[in-house]
Amino acid sequence: MSVLSRVFIVSWFVVTLAIFLASAVIASLWGRAFAEEAKWEADIPTGIWTQLHRVRTDDAVTFTLQKHSGSAFDTRRGRIFLFGSDTHGEDWSNAPLIFDLASRSWQRLYSDDPPSSYRVNEAGLPVAGPNGDHPWAMHSFGAVDYHAGWDAVLVSSHPAHMEPGRFSTALAELWPAVERHPTWLFDLKEARWSPLPKAQTSFFAYAATYDSDRGIMIGMGFHGVFELSERDATWRKRTDGKAIGYHNNGAYDPDHKALIMFGRNGLGNDILVYRTNDAQLVAMPTPGLRPPKDEHAPMAFHPKLKETVVLVDRFAAGTSRQNRTKGKAETWAYDLAADRWRRIANADLPFALGMNYHLHYDPQRNLLLLVTSTPALTPDFEPGLAEVWALRL
Repeated sequence: MSVLSRVFIVSWFVVTLAIFLASAVIASLWGRAFAEEAKWEADIPTGIWTQLHRVRTDDAVTFTLQKHSGSAFDTRRGRIFLFGSDTHGEDWSNAPLIFDLASRSWQRLYSDDPPSSYRVNEAGLPVAGPNGDHPWAMHSFGAVDYHAGWDAVLVSSHPAHMEPGRFSTALAELWPAVERHPTWLFDLKEARWSPLPKAQTSFFAYAATYDSDRGIMIGMGFHGVFELSERDATWRKRTDGKAIGYHNNGAYDPDHKALIMFGRNGLGNDILVYRTNDAQLVAMPTPGLRPPKDEHAPMAFHPKLKETVVLVDRFAAGTSRQNRTKGKAETWAYDLAADRWRRIANADLPFALGMNYHLHYDPQRNLLLLVTSTPALTPDFEPGLAEVWALRL
């Protein structure tokens, strides 16, 4: 055998061994990652809220949860998409934050744009960022949801509380040039925002949700119930909305082809139902047991239970609702077929949630997921940092 042949054989052996070892290491790492994920899922008990993650001040991504923010659940990738700001000229959070369930970690998709980058483009739309392709910071409330058909998140709100003189004059020079406030779409595959200029109806202080049966968005507000069927379309009014109070929230019930609404400013515990087959808005009588009256409550439909789950704050009589440490959040489930509530025993959180639009159902893991923050229960506790909790029912 020639020297060249021996060199070739030795080289082939070394390369093959290196590939084998590298593959083994990668397989081991992947296996360990899958095992760790399977372990944390298996460790979630039934019927009790369990904290999955709390932002630490030394994390790569750290932030204070904005109470006026909204969120959606990306069912394709198993992620929570969080967007929204308390604004009022004091906070300028306009970057999406992503919580990945597999790694249980947060990602910020870009740095929040400074107010100096805010402007109005040639089409009369308010834009931000170095390329003018980001939305302004805004209260988003419940008007954020994932559109599975478009693989995108839609934000159907606008920065109403930045109107000059309302809370701030920070954008006083720009505001008069704004011709319209569009619904914004974030394409999750391309990681890119785009405005929907014809879709100008805003559900500020209200909510919007995805109709998974028809593949359309439904928005609800005092001005009516609206539907958005195409990207290049306007919000089409379907029925009056006089019965809908602001600070409501909603969840789509596919078993009954209905949008379930709960809560109102000034507190309420009535259920409003928008039935999509006949575009009727109905107030349910709901005799018997009901949860406490509330507003801006987290809601999500649980397909295995065939019920809408709502987290409702309870405070003792005479206690200020502004002090979250003086209350607790109870977990309730509403059955539309029976028009009946039931309280889920033992699934309380030891503090009230206040304004919160961040409850989602993860179909892959069969878990309810809540983004919140814990108030200062002890003197050494730093409140406001975002947390993710899970509940198995």
